[in-house]
This record gives sequence, structure tokens and C-alpha cells, in this order.
Amino acid sequence: MNDKNTENTDKAILHFIQGNADDKEKAAVLKWLNENPENRKKLFKQKDLWNAAEIDSDRLKELENTEWLALQNRIETSKVRRGFFKELIKIAAIVVVALGVGWISHYFYTDSVSTRKVEMRTVEAIKGQIKEVFLADGTHVWLNAGSQLSFPSDFTEKNREISLHGEAYFEVTSSEKNPFLVKTGNHTVKVTGTKFNICEYPEDKMIETTLVEGKVKIISGNFFKDLYPGEQATFYTETAEVLIGEKDFDIYTAWREGRYEFRNESVDKVFQIMERWWDVEIDYSKEEFKYEYISGVLRKHKPIKQHFEVINELVPIDYKIDDDNITVKLK
Repeated sequence: MNDKNTENTDKAILHFIQGNADDKEKAAVLKWLNENPENRKKLFKQKDLWNAAEIDSDRLKELENTEWLALQNRIETSKVRRGFFKELIKIAAIVVVALGVGWISHYFYTDSVSTRKVEMRTVEAIKGQIKEVFLADGTHVWLNAGSQLSFPSDFTEKNREISLHGEAYFEVTSSEKNPFLVKTGNHTVKVTGTKFNICEYPEDKMIETTLVEGKVKIISGNFFKDLYPGEQATFYTETAEVLIGEKDFDIYTAWREGRYEFRNESVDKVFQIMERWWDVEIDYSKEEFKYEYISGVLRKHKPIKQHFEVINELVPIDYKIDDDNITVKLK
């Protein structure tokens, strides 16, 4: 990248963290983030610097963009400046990226440096959304539609505990001494550093934990069980029964990319997913579709009508789409 392109990217990043980037600048930042995983860390650091300036000094806030970029460069290359900002930037920066049909919207949360209180925060991915969340310890979370994540604004040495309602995929930063705990009701997943998916929608009456990489421990009452990559634990909430078996984890994590793969899945379950992903209400008889199972792929970026046409090829149906309300019956 030449100097001119670097300068333009730096300005785009600055406008982005200030919240006033235009579409072209947002696209440049997204491209820059995808070029190197280290760029995410750089973005967090620059956001922390800007937040610190907002909290600490009106004079810093009034700097022109070129002056701010120059100051930021001096801070990053100066041991003295880094020391000065060390206390100032003890902020729990959390980035939430909402993935929707339009552009990406960003939300930044920071704690007050003066009080440094640890508060509980909640992020919700409403129907029709998939969100990315970066927690204070660097843990990366994808939150599926119709899901809610509650977490502390900062993690203490003895506490890395969050709660989940719905579905999420986690990439947890490693810490043997400080395990990461995900609670779903009376069910807990204990993590020391790994990649895994948890699905806990109440209507499913089960909690599925699928391990992609690393190691997790399933804890439920007096039940303790370690999972290994490629394994899935299914906890049935009504009976407290736990089943563990090998699964193709790609099927259970593809939703992060806006793709849901299902093999011999009940039509009822597919309709539930469609309701969450397209934010619609599907009126159908669970009893009528009780014995209907299909295989296929849902793609979030495609019209829901197209998916009903495909379902009709597998299970003959009559359906009527009226805005956000859809009526479906077997032929």
C-alpha cells in the first residue's frame, strides 16, 4: 500500500471511530479489517485512544483530524506517551457489529475512567439480525437472530461469566487460570480457550453445545463432561438427559455466514429458523407437519419466497405471503 492509500485508510478509520464515516470510508475500513487479523486489535486501540480523549480533555476533542492522526502516531511510538495513556485508557471497549441487509452498524461501549464500575451489559440480536460482539477480554462472539447476550463491562481476575439466551458462536481468549463461563439457565459451559457454538432457544427444549476447537466442560447439576473437537452435547431441558456424539460442526456454525444447512430436519424446525432470520410470523399447524422432514440450505440474503418455492418441491404445500405474515398448509 502506497503512502497516499495509507493516509486515506487512516482518515477512513478515524472517521469510522468518530461515527461519521461515509459509505466509501466504511467499505475501506471493512476491507482493511479483512486484510489482517491484527488490524482488529489496532482498531480497538485507536478507539480506546479516542474514547480517552473524549473523557479526559475538551482540547483533544477539538483537534483537527490531521492533528489527531499526528498525535495518535506520536502516542503509539512514544514510551512516555504510552505510559501517560496507560491509566487513561483502562476502558472496557466492546465492539458490536450488526450484520443486516443494509450496511454494518457499529456500537461502542465504554466505562467511565473516573468510576471504573463493572456493570452488566446486554446485547440483543433481534429477528432478522446477526451480530458480532467483542468482549472486554478480547473474546469474539457471533450472536444469531432472536438471541441475547449479557456480560460484564469488564472482566475481573476471578470472573469471566456471561449468560446467553438463543444461539451464539464463541472464539474465547485462552486463560487456564481464569476460565470463561457461559450460563444458559441451570446449564453451564466452562471454557479455557476454544471455539464452540451454543444453541439454546426455549422452543427447542434442548441446549446444543458443539465444539470446533479446544476443550470445554459441560456442567449441569451433578453432571460433568468434557467435550472434544467434533463432538456435540445435547441437553434436553425437560428430562435433564444429556447425549454426546460426533457431529459435522460446519453444519452448526454456517449460520454466521448467513447460511443454515439442515439434513433430514423437521419442517417445524426450519419454519422456526425462517421466522427468526426474516422476522416474519409463519402460521402453520405443528401437528400437520409433525412427520415432515427435509434437507437443504437457507440463505439469508435471498428472498423468503424463493425458499418456500424450494420447500414446495420437497413437501407439497400451499402458502400465502402477506407482508410479514405467512400462512402455510400441506396440499
